[in-house]
Amino acid sequence: MKGYFNLEENEKIKNFLDKCKRHKVKTGFSIVGIILLIIIIIVGIKILVAQFYYSESGYVPVKTDEPYRMALSVSPFTDKSIKEGYTYEFNSTYTISTVEDLEKLYIERGATEMYVRIATKRHVTSEDITDGEVDTNANVHTFDQAIELCKTAAKLNITMNPEVMCAYTYMDMEKQQAPRFEEYPEIYKLQNGKDWTELSLDEINVVLKAYGKFLATEILKTGCTVKNWNLGNEANFGFAGVSLGLKTAVNKNLEGVSSFKRYILPVFNPGWLEENIWKYNAKEFAAVREGILEAYKDLSIDSTGVKFSTHIATVVMTPGACARYFNCMKKNGYPIDTAGISFYPSAPSLYVKAMILFKKTVMEINKKSNLPVFIGEFSYPSGEMSGDFAGWNKEVSGYPHSEEGQAAIYKDVVNWGKTHGVIGIRYWAADYENWGTMGLFKFENKHGKPKQALLDDEIHRQ
Repeated sequence: MKGYFNLEENEKIKNFLDKCKRHKVKTGFSIVGIILLIIIIIVGIKILVAQFYYSESGYVPVKTDEPYRMALSVSPFTDKSIKEGYTYEFNSTYTISTVEDLEKLYIERGATEMYVRIATKRHVTSEDITDGEVDTNANVHTFDQAIELCKTAAKLNITMNPEVMCAYTYMDMEKQQAPRFEEYPEIYKLQNGKDWTELSLDEINVVLKAYGKFLATEILKTGCTVKNWNLGNEANFGFAGVSLGLKTAVNKNLEGVSSFKRYILPVFNPGWLEENIWKYNAKEFAAVREGILEAYKDLSIDSTGVKFSTHIATVVMTPGACARYFNCMKKNGYPIDTAGISFYPSAPSLYVKAMILFKKTVMEINKKSNLPVFIGEFSYPSGEMSGDFAGWNKEVSGYPHSEEGQAAIYKDVVNWGKTHGVIGIRYWAADYENWGTMGLFKFENKHGKPKQALLDDEIHRQ
């Protein structure tokens, strides 16, 4: 509560709490415990009220001159799907059977940029195994695959948005990995024989800067144009090995933290995240950014107007915690230009009303962080979800889980965002059958036909 009370009030509170510690109530609970319970109840009531109260009174969207980014793109899984025999169509006149032709379709539908997610694993291997365990991300985010997608972007003359995870195969809000650079000898030698867990923050940042420069150099040498770099994927709880639950010399307290706390800390104690994770991540992001900009300079490519972001999940965060995250990035040395978020309306979250959470989050970031918002991941089911995503069946009022409901919520999120400080949206994994009913194609025998949301000209024509 620093900053809310003057010294005299602080002293009174301290004296009161000291007295509380010396007295027990008959039930056996300390008065301090009761006070804590009351605080929890008050916070709970505030969250409950926030579920249903929504107002734009006094709200002014952040100003930006950046064109709206319709980021409909092939996904990290598209190439693998096509190699497994998947095909697509749009108007029944021809069959799409290559990554390039599918991206051409998205461009025809109004896409303004391509996307690539990049892990530090360099080459595809024969099995989806990492450290002896099945890893479905083992062979979809490699450096080699990223370069091929960048070549496609250059050929199609569409800008590329790289997402630099600095994780070996994958990271998101539930799972973080440290990077591994053994496949990059010139970068790996900068660790001076130390394991990643043994490196100090300064030592980590030397490596990350070199990696950022190497990666940007190779991407830009393909001829593609990059206007926006996103660092991290759903980086709420860590980046590049300084993460909740991982061993690191940067903060030895992180290794023993239970995974369950990722659902508690953003609500009740975001300050702990700021002090123990976010402030370190900001400096890591800054190191990667510095290396990327050096690549532009060395290649004599103008970096004027090149923007940087990071992207977090919203389902475990309050709007205030989201704004606090991006403010922490700026305060600790990462001059962020865009606030990236994931928005999955049907996923389990703190809020009953998913659209209220989304709108309040965008407005809070606009207001408190003075940043435009980019929706880095969005999708909504057109039917029942099952399997790993069986819990993602929450239906938003007014948007049934049907093709019509899917198209309607997509359209409304886009249209509301354009007048409320949102500068773009990426419909996530539009062409991936294993994404259940979330995608924009309906599949039969590995052949995808477009759903209404992809056919709707009003959504994609900006």
